[in-house]
Parts: sequence; structure tokens; C-alpha cells
Amino acid sequence: MAAYLHYLKIEKFRGIRSLRWHPSAGVNVILGGGNVGKSTLLESIALLLSPTNSYTLADADYWSRDVEAEFLIEAVISLPGESAINQQGAMAWPWEWDGRNAVLPEVAGDTEQAPRPAVYKIRVRGTAELELAYEIVQPDGNCASLSVALRRSIGVVRLSGDDRSDRDLRLVYGAGLDRLLADRGLRARLGREIAADQIEQHLDQPAREKLDALDLLFGRRALPTELGLAFVGNAGAAFCKVVVATAVFFMPPFLVSVAPSLG
Repeated sequence: MAAYLHYLKIEKFRGIRSLRWHPSAGVNVILGGGNVGKSTLLESIALLLSPTNSYTLADADYWSRDVEAEFLIEAVISLPGESAINQQGAMAWPWEWDGRNAVLPEVAGDTEQAPRPAVYKIRVRGTAELELAYEIVQPDGNCASLSVALRRSIGVVRLSGDDRSDRDLRLVYGAGLDRLLADRGLRARLGREIAADQIEQHLDQPAREKLDALDLLFGRRALPTELGLAFVGNAGAAFCKVVVATAVFFMPPFLVSVAPSLG
């Protein structure tokens, strides 16, 4: 079982005053012009799941620079057993996912329906003291610590800060992987292999239909048509990097869905 993001809530983080997002099962494509919140959305996920506490907050990380109002990034996520979330000093109790929300677990025998997936509600708060508070929200309303060790064991994503033109989400299972990804020769070989592949040939029928629908929508708005799919890594390719990040880290089925621009 892979980590799976079911729901994301953002309150008063940078340019996002309030956002609720239920990612679709598949690849989620985030479209929008400059300075509408696309990078902020990715960076909020990266901050929540960061395997370190090295980020230094500034008043610009708060909506309208109102530090006293604080900010909140909260997610409902499924975690694999190897994440060791229940091997801490303080027990982390799961919620259940009803398809739309995290709900209180049902007592065994109370229902004849199939068991609902176990999920965890995790969050990070930017406090009025310009500090980050990482928490696991328990079903009884109490909070346990979302420690660095636990976030590192989850090992889902990190937003690279080494190259500001590189906004992709990466795996963080260890420094060895980072060194491997930093090998320019390996990246060049991977790039050639990926560029030679016709990605559309690997899509299932629902994904092809969604790509055709997107092509039709572009045509109606006098935008370029005959759309295809490709993976690229040059600066400015935010559209493709969102596709790569989401496909690899959250949504195993390969479907394409379009989300509205973030305001």
C-alpha cells in the first residue's frame, strides 16, 4: 500500500486564504496563470510532509502578513504499515474514510458494510511566534506530535530547494537517493528514454477520453490543440512537473483530471 492523499485543507497560507481539495483518483492537473497559487499548493504539501524542521517562517508565509491569525495546512492521508505511525511513544489512532471525509471509526459489528479505509489526519500550523507545530489529530479531538522521525519514515515528498527553477516533488527515502538523482549523466539518460516514449500509448481508455476532452476544451477557447503528453525537466515546465509529481507520489491509476485555477 502506498501513501495516498485523500483531502487537503489550507487556511491563510501565503496567497491562499482558504482552500479545500479532494484530489481525483488519478493524475490531477492544476492549470492557472502566474501567481494564482499553483506553486503554493505544492509547497504546502511539501511543508506538511517535510522530513526536517529546517524551514524558517517569515511573515510572508501568512495570509496578508497577519502573523497573529496563524496558518493551517491539514491533510487526510492513508499510510503504509512500514511508516511506523503506530510505533511511537504516543499512540496515533486512525480515522476512517467515507469517500468524502475522515469520520469516527465504527465499532466492529455495528454495520454489515465493507470496512472503510483507515486514514490519519495530520497538520502543520504556523504559529504567532513564527514557529511550525506538527500534529496528528486524533479522533477524540486531542493531538499527538507529528515528529521528524515519523515524517521521515513516511518518506513521501520533499520540494527541492536546491534549485529554485526546479519545483518538482521528490522521494525522500534517504540521502543516497538524492545523490543518485543529482547524477547529471543518469538524468540525461533517463530524459532520453522518456522523451523517446509515446506516453499516450500507455493510457487506458478513461485517460484517453479525458485527454480528448481537454483537447476539445482547448479548441473551443482558441488554444493550441492536438494535445499530447510528455515529461520534461527544463525551467518553466510547471504543468508537466505537477503531472509527474502527482502521478508518482499520490495517485497510482493513470487518469487525467483538470482542477480550476486557485485564487
